[in-house]
Order: sequence, then structure tokens, then C-alpha cells
Amino acid sequence: MSRRQAQALIWESCEHLIRRFVDSAFLSSPLPNPPLELPDFPAIVPKSSEALVDQAIGIYLIDKAGFNHRLTTIVNERTPDHIKRNIDPESAKQKWMSSNVESISETLICRVSRDWLSASLDEDSPDTDRWYMGVSLLIGLAISGSEVARKEGPHLLSSIAMAKKPGTWSRKTSGPHHIDWSPVGIIESMDPPHPSGVLAASNILDTLARASSSSLQILPFWLEDLTVNKQLCELLEVQRRLQDLLDGDLGNCEPVVRAAIQLLSCNPSDSAEILIKASQHHNVQTRRETASSLQRIASDDFRLALSLMDTLLADKDSDVRVISATYLASLARSDRHLFIEKAKPALERSEVRLTKRIVDSAIREYLSSDSFDRAGLLPLAWASSDQSTKSKLAGLIIQQSEENYEGFADTCRRFREIGNDTFSELKSFILRRDSSMEERLSKLQD
Repeated sequence: MSRRQAQALIWESCEHLIRRFVDSAFLSSPLPNPPLELPDFPAIVPKSSEALVDQAIGIYLIDKAGFNHRLTTIVNERTPDHIKRNIDPESAKQKWMSSNVESISETLICRVSRDWLSASLDEDSPDTDRWYMGVSLLIGLAISGSEVARKEGPHLLSSIAMAKKPGTWSRKTSGPHHIDWSPVGIIESMDPPHPSGVLAASNILDTLARASSSSLQILPFWLEDLTVNKQLCELLEVQRRLQDLLDGDLGNCEPVVRAAIQLLSCNPSDSAEILIKASQHHNVQTRRETASSLQRIASDDFRLALSLMDTLLADKDSDVRVISATYLASLARSDRHLFIEKAKPALERSEVRLTKRIVDSAIREYLSSDSFDRAGLLPLAWASSDQSTKSKLAGLIIQQSEENYEGFADTCRRFREIGNDTFSELKSFILRRDSSMEERLSKLQD
């Protein structure tokens, strides 16, 4: 396929997408007002979706040079290496472009939206006409559930809230990790959000929350990205929106969990409420995400992490229980008594996978702090272990005999008290790993 044909397909696809996105955004809710406008040139609100579509299409069609530039940039960024290494790279590139018309077109539309929004957020001469076109493209792209909107939308939304051109307002704070940093230097603070920009951004988030596709595929990820800016989080009511997502019928709330954890340090009460709801959420993936995040939660709120772990260890889903048991390893290192308190009931559940996770992640640490195994966790774990876990336990007991023979003798005694068959099984596993243990075991048996 020639370059002209692939490029023509994308050109036509972009025109179609502009019509669809602008129309769906206009009909979904009233478009937000522009954050910036000159007193002498007030914004003219579009009267109909048809008028706005015609205006957007007109500017798109006459800007062929802009289309070519954006397309070349996107293709150069996204062309896979194996295409570039092809014996006929140009032909392979055209085939790749033809196979990815939709994704390339959506990316190009997002770049058009960014450029139009940039023109509308020019503090010296804001173009309010381009504001309505640019923001409708952004909203329409998000409502469609596009992956491009998920990735590139949050920065555009933040730029709107700041009422500054995309790419001009976010500054990385200088610190001692920078060569030119000086402790006596003046620390520049980021400008505060613009009141009208915050209203516009809030309007966009409300629109996304009302559309089923964007509330599921876009809004949670945008809110997660917004957590890096604490000012915007408060002004855009990010935590309230996270609560609403959990309370709704949204299926997978993994980004909501990550966002709540990110906000734990600055708003612990609301974030804790979100995480407690997440640990009891009807969607299993949400509960699994909470279980896998217990260590991160504990770094900000240790008691909350313990409370969540208790809930998750009793969850009806076995994967949730197993994942949450991983956090026990940190307790084995930091607080042996608390580890015993939490691990013992978990082992008493007699679940093979749960026991295996505890043995794999925590028992070695536990024995390092108490080589006598005074809590009797080794026999308890043995009772619900599969063959591989029993082999690992046998190896740990061999190490126990080398470090603390008296503790090893106590362990063997506990196994014999359970029953001769249990002790014989333990002896068999130990001898498979180390036949030299025969003499020690024989003395204990006598």
C-alpha cells in the first residue's frame, strides 16, 4: 500500500472522529466556559452541535500541514523496531499504519485537542473559539473510552485547571539530587490553580462520571493521576469522586485503591474510609488490589493496614486471602508477637495455598527471631501443607537443628505428640533432604 493510501485512510478517519467526538461532547452536557477570555472579546457559546462540528471540521481541513506534521511525529514515536529493521521499512511502515488507523487517528485527534487548548489558554490572547473545539474533542475522546484519553488526558485536564498551556506549567522541584541545587537558593512554588480553570475541569469530570464508558475506563485513572497535585485534589474533590466510584456500579476499582493510598498522607480519614470500602467491595479485583497494597498502606497507617488485613484474610475469595497473607512477612520481621497473633488463625484455616504463602514468605523470618518455635507454628503449618511446602518446612527444621538443637528436639516432640505417622512423615522428608540427620532423629525417637 502506498504512503498516500495509508495517510488518506487516517485523514478520513480523523475527520470522522472529530465529527463524532464533538457531537457526543456537545450533547452529553453543556460545555464548560473557557477559563481565559479578553473583556473586549467575550466567548461566543456555540448554539448547536452542528455549528461546532462544522467549525472544527473547517479548521481541520484547511490545516493539512498541521496534520502531516502531527502524523509524522506520531508514526516516528510509535513505529515498532521490527518494522524499522524490515528489509523494506517504508512498505512495512505503510502496512503497519493501515493496520493501526484507529489508534493513530485517536492519538492525532488528542494532539489536535492539545494544540487547540493551548491556543485557548494563551494568557496574552486566548482563542475562545478553539477552546470549545479543543475541550469538546477531549471530552468526546474520553467518553469513547479511548486508551489515548486515559494516558494523555490527565495532563490536559490539569492544564485546564491551571489555565496554562499544556507543558508550560508543571515544574519539577529542584533538590539536592540536582547538580546546580543550592540550599540557600530561592525555591519557586508552582502557581495556584485558576478559579475558572478549576470550574471547567470540575465540569469535565462531572461529564465523565455520567457516561458509563468513561466512568469505568477513564475517570478512575484520571483521578489517580490527579493525586500528584494536592492542590488540585482538594479543589476538584478527588476523594469525594473516588467515594462515588466505589459506591456506584463500577466494576474494577483498582485505580481508586491506588489513588486513595496516594492521598493517605494528606487526608488520612477520608482515604481510610475509601480503603475500608475497597476491602469489602463487591468486585474481587478491587479487594485483591487492596490486599496487594497492605505494605504500602502500612507505611502511612500501620493500624489501618492491620485492620484491612484481618478483613481480607477472612475474605470469601481464596486469592484475596493468599495475597493479604504476604503482609505477614513484614510483621515477622518487625513484631514477632503480632505475627503469631495473626498467623496462627490463618494457619488454623487449613488452606493449602494460604499455608504455602505464609511458609514461603514469613516462617524463616519467624524462626530467626524464635528458633524454639514456642508458638508451635511448624506443626500447625505442616498439617495443611502440600508436598513442596512440607519439603521446605523440613529444610527449615534441618536448619533449626543446626542453630538450636534443643529447639529442634522440642519441634520433633510436638510432631510425635500429634502422632507417630506425622513424625514418620517428617522424618522421611528430612532424610530426603539430608541423610546425615538419621542419627539425630534416631536418638530423639529412642
